[in-house]
Amino acid sequence: MQKNVDKKYLFSKEFTLKFKNVLKEMYGYEEYMDFLIVPSIFGGKMLSYIPLLGYSDRDSNLIEDLKELAKESEYQIRVLNFEYSDFQNGDSVTMRMCFNNCSSEEMLANMKSKYRKIIKNSIRKNNFSFKIGNEEKFIEDFYQIFTNIMYKHGTPSLDKKLFYILKEIYKDDVVFYNVYDNDNIIASYCVLMDKDISYGSWGGLDEKYRDRLVGHFAYWNIIKDICDNRNKKIFDFGRSPYGSGGYTFKHRFGAYPVKVDILKKQNDDIYSKYSFASSVWKKLPKNFVDFIGPKLCKYLVDL
Repeated sequence: MQKNVDKKYLFSKEFTLKFKNVLKEMYGYEEYMDFLIVPSIFGGKMLSYIPLLGYSDRDSNLIEDLKELAKESEYQIRVLNFEYSDFQNGDSVTMRMCFNNCSSEEMLANMKSKYRKIIKNSIRKNNFSFKIGNEEKFIEDFYQIFTNIMYKHGTPSLDKKLFYILKEIYKDDVVFYNVYDNDNIIASYCVLMDKDISYGSWGGLDEKYRDRLVGHFAYWNIIKDICDNRNKKIFDFGRSPYGSGGYTFKHRFGAYPVKVDILKKQNDDIYSKYSFASSVWKKLPKNFVDFIGPKLCKYLVDL
């Protein structure tokens, strides 16, 4: 469960090519060399490597050719920086667990006793059911949770169609982990499987169940399945600002941060950049954001 600094796990080239195909089918993005061209609402364009994906098949030492290709244009490149260690609050990081050939039971035993107890209580005190699949019902139930959690965070929600395209292109390598209280969906997470990495970037829970530890219940069962059944080296919880509540929650499971370098022609702090827009978005009617949000996502390179 501890960080293995010698293992610089990145997405495979095949994985990133598939993700490009998902975005080209979903949004009609055109390609420029290794980049996708993301249009702006206001008529401009940006070269992105790669939209929506937290990072890519390259790390911070393997991007000079991309920067050279894009130097005359607006661009965004997201890559992992394995050498970065001087973390500051607000840094964009992805949170990872390295399984190190341990079983899930060994991982649980290595956790701090406080958090081990919380996980066990989330199982013992509830009668939740945990289901795994990628059939239509799994996607529909996932999307119900997903749109609510995105609205809560003040972020436009991706179109439901995107998740059906993910299934079409990734096939069994896209998995939905759903938690139910009786027949009511209360938590759901979409995880993409690569050769070494399982990547869980989208999902959330019904806030009414937070006090019943549904987040711990869901994530522990996801980790258990990936660790024991999927033969992956890494479970990646996805991006969080360093020091945030999401970071802290993931860290308690034994996840460690890896810096995500977000390189642009003019660098900015994405979390500060969108704070005002996010606060406004949360106040808009839910039916309005559910309609307009998925249409906006085509133009939002920072998602």
